[in-house]
Amino acid sequence: MTTPAGDRRARRQARRVESRRATAPAGRSRWLVPGLVAAALVVAAALAILLPGARQPGTGGSSSLPPATPGSSASGAASGVPTITGASLPDFQNPTGDHAVGLPAPEVAGFDFGGTSVAIVHDGRPKAVVFLAHWCPHCQAEVPLIEAWVKAGGVPAGVDLVSVATSIDPSRPNYPPADWFTREGWTVPVIADPTNSVAAAYGLTAFPFWVFIGPDGTVKARAAGEMPITDLQTIVAGLTSG
Repeated sequence: MTTPAGDRRARRQARRVESRRATAPAGRSRWLVPGLVAAALVVAAALAILLPGARQPGTGGSSSLPPATPGSSASGAASGVPTITGASLPDFQNPTGDHAVGLPAPEVAGFDFGGTSVAIVHDGRPKAVVFLAHWCPHCQAEVPLIEAWVKAGGVPAGVDLVSVATSIDPSRPNYPPADWFTREGWTVPVIADPTNSVAAAYGLTAFPFWVFIGPDGTVKARAAGEMPITDLQTIVAGLTSG
């Protein structure tokens, strides 16, 4: 038998549960990875830095990259601007039902901070591309974890891991990015993106930003926020069969 007092306690408890749901971090989302993990949901980390003008992924809206700040290779920006081939992807909004999935990923020919050519091309090899900003604290937390995973042999044979250094800004912390990567012992190939053109072509709206590309050159999934290495391992391993 339920008493009036019991009803009131139940209603208060229900309101507290609903309040916790309403205030839960919006970035902690579950997202579907078509063709990579059969009917599985992967939990992405809640931590991400949104770009100015961008709404939280999942709520819609458009993104706007910070003003580009090109410079010389000595100051940490690229000596050359990347060349992009193919149509740009739609802005990333929600990992579930992402409209970029199935579309051809733009091909990119660029350079690292030392002037070495680095490219993203449709060559039959799956790729994981991570976009990083030197001033983003979540990127700074992610980089050493990714590097440790790489050095431990985590990247499956036949899969390319490529990074893109974008949103380069000498007025923001941890500049120049070339020095940051050197301090971290970063061994992943880097495409320097001094004009933010690669970020825009891939629909970046938050950092860190991941794009997973299948052997056929099409986007299999995108995600924003710090990625647990266990999830990254699962997704990247699935690329070889997707």
